Amino acid sequence: MLSVGQLLRDRYRVESLPEGNLLAYRGHDVEEDRACAIKEFEGEEVALFERSAEALASHNHPNLPALYEHFTLDSRLYVVLEWPEGENLQARLKRDGKLAEPEATQWVSQTLTALDYIRTLNLPLGRGGFSPAHVWIDSGGQAKLYGPGLTELAAPPDRAPFTAPEGGDDARADIYSAGATLFALLTARLPEQASPRKFNPDITLPTAQVIQRALAHRPEARYATIRDMRKALGRAKPRAREARVDLALGAPRVKPQPLLIGLGLIALLIIGALIVRNPLAATISATPTLAESGATATVPQPSSTPVPAITLTNTAPVPTRTPSSRPPSATPFLNLTPEVGTTAISPVDNMVLVFVPAGEFIMGSPDDDLQAFGNEKPEHAENVAAFWLDRSEVTNAQYQLCVEAGDCAPPARTDSTTRSSYYGAPAFDDYPVIWVNWLQAGAYCEWAGRRLPTEAEWEKAARGTDGRAYPWGNQPPDNTLLNFNLASGDTTQVGAFPNGASPYGGNRPVNRRSLHTAEVIHIHTQCSPSDSTTCTQPLE
Repeated sequence: MLSVGQLLRDRYRVESLPEGNLLAYRGHDVEEDRACAIKEFEGEEVALFERSAEALASHNHPNLPALYEHFTLDSRLYVVLEWPEGENLQARLKRDGKLAEPEATQWVSQTLTALDYIRTLNLPLGRGGFSPAHVWIDSGGQAKLYGPGLTELAAPPDRAPFTAPEGGDDARADIYSAGATLFALLTARLPEQASPRKFNPDITLPTAQVIQRALAHRPEARYATIRDMRKALGRAKPRAREARVDLALGAPRVKPQPLLIGLGLIALLIIGALIVRNPLAATISATPTLAESGATATVPQPSSTPVPAITLTNTAPVPTRTPSSRPPSATPFLNLTPEVGTTAISPVDNMVLVFVPAGEFIMGSPDDDLQAFGNEKPEHAENVAAFWLDRSEVTNAQYQLCVEAGDCAPPARTDSTTRSSYYGAPAFDDYPVIWVNWLQAGAYCEWAGRRLPTEAEWEKAARGTDGRAYPWGNQPPDNTLLNFNLASGDTTQVGAFPNGASPYGGNRPVNRRSLHTAEVIHIHTQCSPSDSTTCTQPLE
């Protein structure tokens, strides 16, 4: 047991003891001059939560408290957390009564994002479920989940109604707690097996249906995954939804690996890479295609279900043959062979994609390259299938569409290096979104119908097949080719450096931000010159 005034590691001073239902000491970080919460674990809890503490300390999440430090003293584990600002939703309910549906669903959706992150890392959450008392709203209106388990600061007075009847510690138990919490927020009543509209008729029917499914007594009757419930909440919003398209028809999505690149200033470049299958890549027949005229062509969907089409525009030299008015009827696909210079437009986010053909390229760096990292070597031949990639980074405005759809969590911060207001400011709508992590990048890809690319796909898109040192060639970088050495002092508008495009037309595949890819860099190439995010989806 710690005592008031005690100083841990010459840095964290204990200011008050955990009395009543409190589960943490209030402390003060004397080095950073900030309040903090100090949690103490002993016995079996040390082994249970030490791995969670290590993971959360290295991977920040906007909807979880920051973990400043963890250490052991006298066989006890101490975890130092961000002290919550604002108030929790239990206090908000007590003060204001039931909440408005838009803000309640937004905060529960953000909480689900945090839970999905915890489950992705396969971390123990702690039994008992969460309730409005575990969700704190900061001054910026962002929800943060404190517990249960490692980050829980106080035991809620009424935990049982928010706990799944089977008492499990898994995703479906989380879903039950989320449904129970949303029920309470919208009705100011403890949850029960009845429609919440019985107590608040202003709740929209789709939201009520989400709550009732989440509260199903049998776990198998609830949503299968946390992400499924979060998507359902997004669809339940009383507004028109954007149409979606899947660039890779019928293709399995690449599931995020349990690794998160830290929440640094990271620009999100989603490369919608599409591995082309034979019907689409068939040789152009004697009858010219629509794309050969330079006109707009659409790829018919091999399904009776109507979905938006990808718009293809060929920017290569225009042949002189007269185009046919329609594609041949022998195949359900447009008889189009994409080539370098062909572009596609996604109707989901209006992203322009460029085509990267299949084939071999030289990946990595030669042994005599003294500037290369060790894990970039040796230089070797790599063969990748054809794919499409986003021509430029995802913009703030494009990412906001995914946030509004309920499929993406907002960036961790809304500022940039020199701008106090960046994300959400109309003046920077066409600038790259930053402060997003690897899971958020994957969520955007899934929403947009694309996926994160492999490291090999990213490198081929950036350097082509002629072994060049940079996307634009072998000329040393300067301020006409990219935002070299942060010459602008901050991010620049997407597409601002056309002279720095790759051989396939990708704009700024090399930049000063970080880029996410679908896989961890192990032996070869170290995220190449930058660390950005990319998105691919194969056709089979």
